[in-house]
Amino acid sequence: MSAGRAAHEPTAPWVQEYPGATTAVVIGALPPAWRDRLAGARAILWCAAEAEIAAGAPATPPDRLHVFRRDEATPAQWRETLLRFVRLDARRLPAVFVAPPSEENAAQRCEPFVAVVLDELREQHRGRVTRQQDGFRWQQHVLANLAPYVRRPLPAEWRGALAGLPAAVCGAGPSLDVSAPRLAAGQEGCVVFAADSALRTLARHGVRVDFAVSIDVAKRPEKCLPETGEWPGRVVLSAVSPPGWVERLPAERTWFVANRQITTDWLAQGGVPAPALAAAENCGVTALELARWLGCAPIFLFGLDLALSGRQRHADAADASIYAQSGFDAAQECPAVPGNWEERVPTHAPGDWRALNARLAAFAPGTVFNVSDRGARLDRAAPVRPEAWIAPAPVAKRARLARLADVPAPEPAAAAARCAELRACGRRMHAALPELRAALAAHGPEAAAAAWRRLLADPAIGRALGGFALKLMPHLLPPAEGDTDFWNGLLDEFAQLAEQLRQLA
Repeated sequence: MSAGRAAHEPTAPWVQEYPGATTAVVIGALPPAWRDRLAGARAILWCAAEAEIAAGAPATPPDRLHVFRRDEATPAQWRETLLRFVRLDARRLPAVFVAPPSEENAAQRCEPFVAVVLDELREQHRGRVTRQQDGFRWQQHVLANLAPYVRRPLPAEWRGALAGLPAAVCGAGPSLDVSAPRLAAGQEGCVVFAADSALRTLARHGVRVDFAVSIDVAKRPEKCLPETGEWPGRVVLSAVSPPGWVERLPAERTWFVANRQITTDWLAQGGVPAPALAAAENCGVTALELARWLGCAPIFLFGLDLALSGRQRHADAADASIYAQSGFDAAQECPAVPGNWEERVPTHAPGDWRALNARLAAFAPGTVFNVSDRGARLDRAAPVRPEAWIAPAPVAKRARLARLADVPAPEPAAAAARCAELRACGRRMHAALPELRAALAAHGPEAAAAAWRRLLADPAIGRALGGFALKLMPHLLPPAEGDTDFWNGLLDEFAQLAEQLRQLA
Protein backbone atom coordinates (compact mmCIF):
# COMPACT_ATOMS: atom_id res chain seq x y z
CA MET A 1 0.00 0.00 0.00
CA SER A 2 1.27 3.47 -0.80
CA ALA A 3 2.02 6.07 1.85
CA GLY A 4 -0.83 8.24 0.60
CA ARG A 5 -3.47 5.56 1.03
CA ALA A 6 -2.12 4.35 4.31
CA ALA A 7 -2.88 7.69 5.95
CA HIS A 8 -6.58 7.12 5.34
CA GLU A 9 -6.77 3.33 5.68
CA PRO A 10 -4.98 2.47 8.91
CA THR A 11 -7.18 -0.55 9.62
CA ALA A 12 -5.32 -2.80 7.15
CA PRO A 13 -1.80 -4.10 7.90
CA TRP A 14 0.80 -2.66 5.57
CA VAL A 15 4.53 -2.26 5.19
CA GLN A 16 6.51 0.58 3.62
CA GLU A 17 10.16 -0.30 3.06
CA TYR A 18 12.85 2.16 2.03
CA PRO A 19 15.74 0.63 0.03
CA GLY A 20 18.47 -0.71 2.30
CA ALA A 21 16.67 0.22 5.53
CA THR A 22 18.61 -0.82 8.63
CA THR A 23 15.99 0.31 11.17
CA ALA A 24 12.24 -0.11 11.49
CA VAL A 25 9.19 1.58 13.00
CA VAL A 26 6.38 -0.71 14.16
CA ILE A 27 2.92 0.53 15.15
CA GLY A 28 0.59 -1.87 16.95
CA ALA A 29 0.68 -5.55 17.87
CA LEU A 30 3.28 -7.59 16.05
CA PRO A 31 1.93 -10.30 13.67
CA PRO A 32 4.08 -13.47 13.76
CA ALA A 33 4.74 -13.16 10.02
CA TRP A 34 6.73 -9.96 10.60
CA ARG A 35 9.09 -11.30 13.26
CA ASP A 36 11.61 -12.73 10.80
CA ARG A 37 11.54 -9.58 8.69
CA LEU A 38 12.39 -7.48 11.73
CA ALA A 39 15.04 -9.77 13.16
CA GLY A 40 17.89 -8.14 11.20
CA ALA A 41 17.04 -4.52 12.08
CA ARG A 42 19.77 -2.80 14.05
CA ALA A 43 17.13 -0.74 15.86
CA ILE A 44 13.33 -0.89 16.17
CA LEU A 45 10.98 1.84 17.40
CA TRP A 46 7.77 0.19 18.63
CA CYS A 47 4.70 2.37 19.14
CA ALA A 48 2.29 0.20 21.08
CA ALA A 49 -0.42 0.14 23.71
CA GLU A 50 0.15 -1.77 26.95
CA ALA A 51 -2.04 -4.64 25.78
CA GLU A 52 -0.02 -4.93 22.57
CA ILE A 53 3.25 -4.89 24.51
CA ALA A 54 1.98 -7.68 26.76
CA ALA A 55 1.21 -9.79 23.70
CA GLY A 56 4.87 -10.03 22.74
CA ALA A 57 7.74 -7.79 21.65
CA PRO A 58 9.80 -8.01 18.45
CA ALA A 59 12.54 -10.63 18.66
CA THR A 60 15.45 -8.24 18.92
CA PRO A 61 18.08 -7.57 21.61
CA PRO A 62 16.76 -5.19 24.28
CA ASP A 63 19.40 -2.57 23.49
CA ARG A 64 18.03 -2.32 19.95
CA LEU A 65 14.36 -1.99 20.94
CA HIS A 66 12.93 1.48 21.65
CA VAL A 67 9.40 1.25 23.09
CA PHE A 68 7.00 4.19 22.84
CA ARG A 69 3.97 3.60 25.06
CA ARG A 70 1.01 5.01 23.17
CA ASP A 71 -1.79 4.88 25.77
CA GLU A 72 -1.14 8.22 27.48
CA ALA A 73 1.04 9.83 24.81
CA THR A 74 0.24 12.58 22.31
CA PRO A 75 1.10 12.68 18.59
CA ALA A 76 3.44 15.61 19.34
CA GLN A 77 5.43 13.44 21.77
CA TRP A 78 5.48 10.67 19.20
CA ARG A 79 6.81 13.08 16.58
CA GLU A 80 9.73 14.06 18.83
CA THR A 81 10.57 10.42 19.56
CA LEU A 82 10.33 9.47 15.89
CA LEU A 83 12.67 12.27 14.78
CA ARG A 84 15.30 11.23 17.33
CA PHE A 85 15.03 7.64 16.12
CA VAL A 86 15.34 8.55 12.44
CA ARG A 87 18.73 10.15 13.17
CA LEU A 88 20.18 6.73 14.04
CA ASP A 89 20.78 6.16 10.32
CA ALA A 90 21.80 9.30 8.44
CA ARG A 91 21.69 7.57 5.04
CA ARG A 92 18.51 5.47 5.10
CA LEU A 93 15.01 5.95 6.45
CA PRO A 94 13.39 3.19 8.53
CA ALA A 95 10.99 0.62 7.20
CA VAL A 96 7.45 1.12 8.55
CA PHE A 97 5.19 -1.71 9.75
CA VAL A 98 1.59 -0.89 10.70
CA ALA A 99 -0.29 -3.78 12.30
CA PRO A 100 -4.00 -4.45 12.02
CA PRO A 101 -6.05 -3.16 14.97
CA SER A 102 -5.94 -5.47 17.95
CA GLU A 103 -9.21 -4.30 19.53
CA GLU A 104 -12.31 -2.22 18.87
CA ASN A 105 -11.59 1.47 18.23
CA ALA A 106 -7.82 0.80 18.07
CA ALA A 107 -7.72 1.98 14.46
CA GLN A 108 -9.07 5.42 15.38
CA ARG A 109 -6.59 5.74 18.25
CA CYS A 110 -3.69 4.71 16.00
CA GLU A 111 -4.56 6.92 13.04
CA PRO A 112 -2.90 10.14 14.35
CA PHE A 113 0.30 8.21 15.11
CA VAL A 114 0.33 6.63 11.66
CA ALA A 115 -0.23 10.04 10.08
CA VAL A 116 2.77 11.44 11.96
CA VAL A 117 5.00 8.66 10.61
CA LEU A 118 3.87 9.17 7.04
CA ASP A 119 4.17 12.96 7.16
CA GLU A 120 7.53 13.05 8.90
CA LEU A 121 9.17 10.35 6.79
CA ARG A 122 7.92 12.04 3.64
CA GLU A 123 9.52 15.30 4.81
CA GLN A 124 12.68 13.53 5.96
CA HIS A 125 12.97 11.82 2.59
CA ARG A 126 12.49 15.11 0.78
CA GLY A 127 15.04 16.83 3.01
CA ARG A 128 17.68 14.14 2.55
CA VAL A 129 17.18 13.93 -1.19
CA THR A 130 17.34 17.73 -1.40
CA ARG A 131 20.63 17.84 0.54
CA GLN A 132 22.18 15.29 -1.80
CA GLN A 133 20.86 16.96 -4.94
CA ASP A 134 21.43 20.57 -3.93
CA GLY A 135 24.05 20.75 -1.17
CA PHE A 136 26.85 21.49 -3.62
CA ARG A 137 24.81 24.08 -5.56
CA TRP A 138 23.68 25.73 -2.32
CA GLN A 139 27.26 26.48 -1.41
CA GLN A 140 28.27 27.43 -4.94
CA HIS A 141 25.51 30.02 -4.96
CA VAL A 142 26.19 31.25 -1.42
CA LEU A 143 29.81 31.97 -2.31
CA ALA A 144 28.94 33.56 -5.67
CA ASN A 145 26.29 35.77 -4.02
CA LEU A 146 28.37 36.69 -0.99
CA ALA A 147 29.31 40.24 -2.04
CA PRO A 148 25.80 41.37 -3.07
CA TYR A 149 24.28 39.52 -0.10
CA VAL A 150 26.44 41.63 2.23
CA ARG A 151 25.90 44.89 0.32
CA ARG A 152 22.17 44.68 -0.44
CA PRO A 153 20.31 43.24 2.54
CA LEU A 154 16.61 44.02 2.66
CA PRO A 155 16.61 47.36 4.53
CA ALA A 156 15.20 47.35 8.05
CA GLU A 157 13.79 50.81 7.27
CA TRP A 158 11.28 49.26 4.89
CA ARG A 159 9.37 47.58 7.68
CA GLY A 160 5.83 48.96 7.70
CA ALA A 161 6.63 51.36 4.85
CA LEU A 162 3.57 50.27 2.82
CA ALA A 163 1.13 50.24 5.73
CA GLY A 164 -2.45 50.68 4.62
CA LEU A 165 -1.92 49.44 1.05
CA PRO A 166 -3.67 46.22 0.03
CA ALA A 167 -1.51 43.47 -1.47
CA ALA A 168 -1.94 40.69 -4.01
CA VAL A 169 0.44 37.78 -3.36
CA CYS A 170 0.77 35.43 -6.32
CA GLY A 171 1.98 31.86 -6.47
CA ALA A 172 2.14 29.73 -9.60
CA GLY A 173 -0.65 27.27 -8.84
CA PRO A 174 -3.04 26.20 -11.61
CA SER A 175 -5.79 28.53 -10.39
CA LEU A 176 -3.67 31.53 -11.42
CA ASP A 177 -4.69 30.92 -15.04
CA VAL A 178 -8.27 31.73 -13.95
CA SER A 179 -7.65 34.46 -11.37
CA ALA A 180 -4.89 36.46 -13.13
CA PRO A 181 -7.32 38.28 -15.49
CA ARG A 182 -9.28 39.47 -12.45
CA LEU A 183 -6.07 40.72 -10.84
CA ALA A 184 -5.06 42.50 -14.05
CA ALA A 185 -8.28 44.48 -13.95
CA GLY A 186 -7.81 45.44 -10.31
CA GLN A 187 -4.04 45.72 -9.96
CA GLU A 188 -4.01 49.48 -9.35
CA GLY A 189 -5.72 48.83 -6.03
CA CYS A 190 -2.96 46.67 -4.56
CA VAL A 191 0.79 46.14 -4.44
CA VAL A 192 1.57 43.01 -6.46
CA PHE A 193 3.98 40.43 -5.03
CA ALA A 194 4.84 37.32 -7.05
CA ALA A 195 6.74 34.08 -6.76
CA ASP A 196 9.30 33.77 -9.55
CA SER A 197 7.49 30.97 -11.40
CA ALA A 198 4.30 33.08 -11.56
CA LEU A 199 5.92 35.93 -13.50
CA ARG A 200 5.21 34.62 -17.00
CA THR A 201 1.55 33.95 -16.29
CA LEU A 202 1.11 37.41 -14.78
CA ALA A 203 2.90 39.08 -17.70
CA ARG A 204 0.72 37.22 -20.17
CA HIS A 205 -2.34 38.80 -18.52
CA GLY A 206 -0.84 42.27 -18.24
CA VAL A 207 -0.17 42.24 -14.50
CA ARG A 208 2.79 44.46 -13.50
CA VAL A 209 4.72 42.96 -10.59
CA ASP A 210 6.04 45.30 -7.90
CA PHE A 211 8.03 42.67 -5.95
CA ALA A 212 9.19 39.28 -7.25
CA VAL A 213 10.64 36.67 -4.91
CA SER A 214 13.14 34.01 -5.98
CA ILE A 215 14.78 32.14 -3.12
CA ASP A 216 15.24 28.63 -4.58
CA VAL A 217 18.48 27.13 -5.81
CA ALA A 218 17.04 25.80 -9.08
CA LYS A 219 14.98 28.73 -10.40
CA ARG A 220 17.24 30.53 -12.85
CA PRO A 221 16.06 33.89 -14.24
CA GLU A 222 15.91 32.65 -17.82
CA LYS A 223 13.31 30.09 -16.67
CA CYS A 224 11.16 32.66 -14.87
CA LEU A 225 11.40 36.14 -16.34
CA PRO A 226 8.83 36.85 -19.05
CA GLU A 227 10.07 36.29 -22.60
CA THR A 228 8.85 39.78 -23.47
CA GLY A 229 11.58 41.25 -21.25
CA GLU A 230 9.59 43.01 -18.51
CA TRP A 231 11.39 43.23 -15.20
CA PRO A 232 9.61 43.29 -11.86
CA GLY A 233 9.99 46.52 -9.92
CA ARG A 234 12.18 44.81 -7.30
CA VAL A 235 13.47 41.25 -7.00
CA VAL A 236 14.04 39.71 -3.58
CA LEU A 237 16.63 36.92 -3.49
CA SER A 238 18.27 34.60 -0.98
CA ALA A 239 21.88 33.55 -0.63
CA VAL A 240 21.17 30.29 -2.51
CA SER A 241 19.39 31.91 -5.46
CA PRO A 242 21.12 31.32 -8.80
CA PRO A 243 23.76 34.05 -9.29
CA GLY A 244 22.25 34.74 -12.72
CA TRP A 245 19.62 36.95 -11.07
CA VAL A 246 22.27 39.40 -9.85
CA GLU A 247 24.15 39.18 -13.13
CA ARG A 248 21.08 39.82 -15.25
CA LEU A 249 19.24 42.52 -13.31
CA PRO A 250 20.32 46.08 -12.45
CA ALA A 251 21.79 46.14 -8.96
CA GLU A 252 19.23 48.67 -7.75
CA ARG A 253 16.42 46.19 -8.38
CA THR A 254 17.81 43.32 -6.25
CA TRP A 255 17.68 42.81 -2.49
CA PHE A 256 18.38 39.81 -0.24
CA VAL A 257 16.45 38.16 2.57
CA ALA A 258 18.19 36.01 5.16
CA ASN A 259 18.14 32.24 5.01
CA ARG A 260 19.56 29.56 7.28
CA GLN A 261 22.78 28.53 5.60
CA ILE A 262 25.82 27.58 7.64
CA THR A 263 28.07 30.20 6.08
CA THR A 264 25.60 33.09 6.24
CA ASP A 265 24.70 32.23 9.85
CA TRP A 266 28.42 32.39 10.65
CA LEU A 267 28.67 35.79 8.97
CA ALA A 268 25.83 37.09 11.14
CA GLN A 269 27.48 35.76 14.29
CA GLY A 270 30.68 37.56 13.28
CA GLY A 271 29.17 41.02 12.96
CA VAL A 272 27.87 41.03 9.37
CA PRO A 273 24.23 42.08 9.78
CA ALA A 274 21.70 39.63 8.38
CA PRO A 275 18.89 40.99 6.19
CA ALA A 276 15.90 42.26 8.13
CA LEU A 277 13.54 39.51 6.94
CA ALA A 278 14.06 35.75 6.66
CA ALA A 279 13.07 33.52 3.76
CA ALA A 280 10.14 31.18 4.37
CA GLU A 281 9.39 27.67 3.07
CA ASN A 282 9.03 28.70 -0.56
CA CYS A 283 8.81 31.75 -2.81
CA GLY A 284 5.06 32.27 -2.47
CA VAL A 285 5.07 32.18 1.31
CA THR A 286 8.13 34.42 1.44
CA ALA A 287 6.22 36.90 -0.74
CA LEU A 288 3.34 36.72 1.75
CA GLU A 289 5.66 37.40 4.68
CA LEU A 290 7.28 40.27 2.76
CA ALA A 291 3.87 41.86 2.12
CA ARG A 292 2.97 41.54 5.78
CA TRP A 293 6.35 42.90 6.93
CA LEU A 294 5.98 45.92 4.66
CA GLY A 295 2.65 46.58 6.36
CA CYS A 296 0.23 45.68 3.57
CA ALA A 297 -3.35 44.79 4.46
CA PRO A 298 -5.63 43.23 3.49
CA ILE A 299 -3.72 40.54 1.59
CA PHE A 300 -5.26 38.62 -1.30
CA LEU A 301 -3.70 35.30 -2.30
CA PHE A 302 -3.69 34.30 -5.98
CA GLY A 303 -2.39 30.94 -7.21
CA LEU A 304 -1.30 29.65 -3.79
CA ASP A 305 -3.16 26.40 -4.41
CA LEU A 306 -0.87 23.93 -2.59
CA ALA A 307 -2.91 21.24 -4.31
CA LEU A 308 -3.04 19.45 -7.63
CA SER A 309 -5.46 20.27 -10.40
CA GLY A 310 -5.75 16.89 -12.04
CA ARG A 311 -2.05 16.08 -12.33
CA GLN A 312 -0.95 19.70 -12.71
CA ARG A 313 0.87 21.56 -9.92
CA HIS A 314 1.55 24.89 -11.67
CA ALA A 315 -0.02 27.38 -14.06
CA ASP A 316 0.31 26.67 -17.77
CA ALA A 317 2.86 29.42 -18.46
CA ALA A 318 5.26 28.31 -15.71
CA ASP A 319 8.34 26.54 -17.06
CA ALA A 320 7.81 22.92 -15.99
CA SER A 321 11.57 22.21 -16.11
CA ILE A 322 11.93 24.33 -12.94
CA TYR A 323 10.40 21.45 -11.03
CA ALA A 324 12.38 18.66 -12.69
CA GLN A 325 14.49 17.92 -9.60
CA SER A 326 11.71 18.43 -7.05
CA GLY A 327 10.85 14.75 -6.75
CA PHE A 328 7.26 15.39 -7.86
CA ASP A 329 5.74 12.49 -9.79
CA ALA A 330 2.41 13.23 -11.45
CA ALA A 331 1.45 9.56 -11.19
CA GLN A 332 2.06 9.26 -7.45
CA GLU A 333 -0.79 9.01 -4.99
CA CYS A 334 -0.87 12.17 -2.88
CA PRO A 335 -2.41 12.73 0.55
CA ALA A 336 -5.68 14.62 0.73
CA VAL A 337 -6.33 17.82 2.69
CA PRO A 338 -9.42 20.03 3.06
CA GLY A 339 -10.27 21.98 -0.10
CA ASN A 340 -11.63 25.44 -0.72
CA TRP A 341 -14.57 24.27 -2.80
CA GLU A 342 -14.28 20.49 -2.46
CA GLU A 343 -14.31 18.46 0.72
CA ARG A 344 -10.83 16.99 0.05
CA VAL A 345 -8.15 17.73 -2.54
CA PRO A 346 -4.82 15.97 -3.22
CA THR A 347 -1.69 17.88 -2.30
CA HIS A 348 1.87 17.37 -3.50
CA ALA A 349 3.12 19.65 -0.67
CA PRO A 350 1.57 18.60 2.66
CA GLY A 351 4.50 20.05 4.61
CA ASP A 352 4.16 23.44 2.93
CA TRP A 353 0.40 23.41 3.52
CA ARG A 354 0.84 22.73 7.24
CA ALA A 355 3.59 25.35 7.53
CA LEU A 356 1.49 28.02 5.81
CA ASN A 357 -1.46 27.31 8.08
CA ALA A 358 0.85 27.69 11.07
CA ARG A 359 2.08 31.05 9.75
CA LEU A 360 -1.43 32.30 9.05
CA ALA A 361 -2.37 31.63 12.67
CA ALA A 362 -0.35 34.77 13.52
CA PHE A 363 -2.31 36.96 11.07
CA ALA A 364 -5.28 38.94 12.34
CA PRO A 365 -8.58 37.28 11.40
CA GLY A 366 -10.16 38.73 8.29
CA THR A 367 -6.95 40.15 6.81
CA VAL A 368 -6.09 37.36 4.33
CA PHE A 369 -8.33 36.12 1.50
CA ASN A 370 -7.67 33.23 -0.88
CA VAL A 371 -8.86 34.12 -4.40
CA SER A 372 -9.14 30.73 -6.08
CA ASP A 373 -11.54 28.44 -7.89
CA ARG A 374 -9.83 25.33 -6.42
CA GLY A 375 -6.93 24.49 -4.10
CA ALA A 376 -6.32 23.58 -0.46
CA ARG A 377 -8.22 25.40 2.26
CA LEU A 378 -6.19 27.61 4.57
CA ASP A 379 -7.43 28.15 8.11
CA ARG A 380 -7.14 31.95 8.20
CA ALA A 381 -7.63 32.78 4.51
CA ALA A 382 -11.29 32.96 3.59
CA PRO A 383 -11.82 31.54 0.08
CA VAL A 384 -13.22 33.86 -2.60
CA ARG A 385 -14.06 32.75 -6.11
CA PRO A 386 -12.22 34.83 -8.74
CA GLU A 387 -15.43 36.12 -10.30
CA ALA A 388 -16.62 37.26 -6.85
CA TRP A 389 -13.43 39.14 -5.93
CA ILE A 390 -13.98 42.87 -5.57
CA ALA A 391 -10.71 44.67 -6.21
CA PRO A 392 -9.74 47.48 -3.83
CA ALA A 393 -10.10 51.01 -5.15
CA PRO A 394 -6.99 52.38 -6.90
CA VAL A 395 -4.34 53.67 -4.51
CA ALA A 396 -1.26 55.87 -4.87
CA LYS A 397 1.04 52.89 -4.68
CA ARG A 398 3.58 54.26 -7.21
CA ALA A 399 4.38 57.21 -4.98
CA ARG A 400 4.67 54.99 -1.90
CA LEU A 401 6.94 52.52 -3.71
CA ALA A 402 9.12 55.35 -5.02
CA ARG A 403 9.81 56.45 -1.45
CA LEU A 404 11.43 53.11 -0.60
CA ALA A 405 15.13 53.92 -0.33
CA ASP A 406 17.30 52.22 -2.94
CA VAL A 407 20.54 53.05 -1.16
CA PRO A 408 22.41 49.87 -0.16
CA ALA A 409 23.89 49.52 3.29
CA PRO A 410 27.62 50.19 3.56
CA GLU A 411 29.66 47.01 3.61
CA PRO A 412 30.33 46.20 7.27
CA ALA A 413 33.95 46.13 8.37
CA ALA A 414 33.54 42.57 9.63
CA ALA A 415 32.84 41.34 6.09
CA ALA A 416 36.44 41.76 4.95
CA ALA A 417 37.79 39.76 7.88
CA ARG A 418 35.24 36.98 7.34
CA CYS A 419 36.06 36.76 3.64
CA ALA A 420 39.76 36.53 4.51
CA GLU A 421 38.99 33.56 6.77
CA LEU A 422 37.03 31.87 3.98
CA ARG A 423 39.89 32.39 1.53
CA ALA A 424 42.29 30.81 4.02
CA CYS A 425 39.98 27.79 4.29
CA GLY A 426 39.95 27.54 0.51
CA ARG A 427 43.75 27.43 0.44
CA ARG A 428 43.79 24.68 3.07
CA MET A 429 41.20 22.66 1.18
CA HIS A 430 43.14 23.05 -2.06
CA ALA A 431 46.33 21.89 -0.33
CA ALA A 432 44.51 18.82 1.09
CA LEU A 433 43.26 17.62 -2.30
CA PRO A 434 46.36 15.57 -3.25
CA GLU A 435 46.16 13.63 0.03
CA LEU A 436 42.43 12.98 -0.40
CA ARG A 437 42.82 11.79 -4.00
CA ALA A 438 45.83 9.63 -3.12
CA ALA A 439 43.98 7.99 -0.23
CA LEU A 440 41.06 7.13 -2.51
CA ALA A 441 43.30 5.80 -5.28
CA ALA A 442 45.47 3.70 -2.99
CA HIS A 443 43.06 2.43 -0.35
CA GLY A 444 39.51 3.15 -1.50
CA PRO A 445 36.53 5.04 -0.05
CA GLU A 446 37.17 4.15 3.60
CA ALA A 447 40.60 5.76 3.53
CA ALA A 448 39.27 8.83 1.70
CA ALA A 449 36.46 9.17 4.26
CA ALA A 450 38.98 8.94 7.13
CA ALA A 451 41.16 11.67 5.60
CA TRP A 452 38.11 13.87 5.04
CA ARG A 453 36.96 13.39 8.63
CA ARG A 454 40.28 14.71 9.88
CA LEU A 455 39.93 17.80 7.72
CA LEU A 456 36.32 18.47 8.72
CA ALA A 457 37.17 18.14 12.41
CA ASP A 458 38.07 21.83 12.09
CA PRO A 459 34.79 23.81 12.38
CA ALA A 460 36.21 26.52 10.10
CA ILE A 461 36.32 24.08 7.19
CA GLY A 462 32.74 22.99 7.86
CA ARG A 463 31.60 26.62 7.86
CA ALA A 464 33.39 27.28 4.60
CA LEU A 465 31.82 24.20 2.98
CA GLY A 466 28.36 25.15 4.25
CA GLY A 467 25.61 23.20 2.51
CA PHE A 468 28.12 20.87 0.88
CA ALA A 469 29.18 19.73 4.36
CA LEU A 470 25.57 18.62 4.97
CA LYS A 471 25.73 16.60 1.76
CA LEU A 472 29.12 15.13 2.59
CA MET A 473 28.81 14.22 6.27
CA PRO A 474 26.43 11.21 5.96
CA HIS A 475 28.90 9.57 3.59
CA LEU A 476 31.75 9.97 6.07
CA LEU A 477 30.03 7.80 8.68
CA PRO A 478 31.44 4.25 8.70
CA PRO A 479 31.10 2.03 6.85
CA ALA A 480 31.90 4.06 3.73
CA GLU A 481 29.75 3.17 0.74
CA GLY A 482 29.81 3.94 -2.97
CA ASP A 483 32.25 3.18 -5.74
CA THR A 484 35.35 5.10 -6.80
CA ASP A 485 33.41 7.15 -9.36
CA PHE A 486 31.00 8.34 -6.66
CA TRP A 487 33.85 9.44 -4.38
CA ASN A 488 35.73 11.08 -7.23
CA GLY A 489 32.55 13.05 -7.93
CA LEU A 490 32.51 14.31 -4.34
CA LEU A 491 36.19 15.21 -4.60
CA ASP A 492 35.58 17.14 -7.82
CA GLU A 493 32.84 19.18 -6.14
CA PHE A 494 35.10 19.76 -3.12
CA ALA A 495 37.85 20.98 -5.47
CA GLN A 496 35.47 23.44 -7.19
CA LEU A 497 34.41 24.91 -3.84
CA ALA A 498 38.03 25.16 -2.71
CA GLU A 499 38.85 27.19 -5.80
CA GLN A 500 35.77 29.37 -5.40
CA LEU A 501 36.76 30.11 -1.80
CA ARG A 502 40.31 30.98 -2.83
CA GLN A 503 39.01 33.48 -5.37
CA LEU A 504 36.57 35.30 -3.06
CA ALA A 505 36.85 39.06 -3.40
